[in-house]
Amino acid sequence: MKKRRFLFFLSLILIFHISQAQLIMIDGETGEYKYEEVVSTEGLSQEQIKERAKKWINLYYNTVQSESIDSTSIQSKTSFKFSWKFIQKNIPLELFFDITVKTKENRYKYDFSNFEIGKVTNGNIDSSPLSNYIKRFPNKYHIFIEEPVDTEITKATESLKYFIENDKMKPSEDDW
Repeated sequence: MKKRRFLFFLSLILIFHISQAQLIMIDGETGEYKYEEVVSTEGLSQEQIKERAKKWINLYYNTVQSESIDSTSIQSKTSFKFSWKFIQKNIPLELFFDITVKTKENRYKYDFSNFEIGKVTNGNIDSSPLSNYIKRFPNKYHIFIEEPVDTEITKATESLKYFIENDKMKPSEDDW
């Protein structure tokens, strides 16, 4: 009997933690949303990696707001549009974020950070941090905002890795 109670309470605790799970990666030091990884690439020079990263950014994202390039890295401010469902209403949003690719011989580090929700007005970005936007809604709705962001950034990071390795976009799979 005690074993059943223990298992029941343990399962309730696990269900509570899973329901409060957060999809978007959070930087432990700053508390900001961030996706980053160091990737090894055999046989590619620093310059080749940088050129492929620049080419991928321009192919994958049609709306590059700004771009800066130096000898070891490329940084771009870009965006994508998505919508999420709040009760019965679809809410369209535009997410702005920075993509940084730092290069060294045979490896690179990508960093998707500085996530902001906003719009472009008269050529200027008018935005606020994604974390502030999410906090405006009750906790049970956070997942509906986080899920499309996480899905998009995860797809983008996989596409970037494939492009730098193969110098071509990953063939799209037919959705059946």
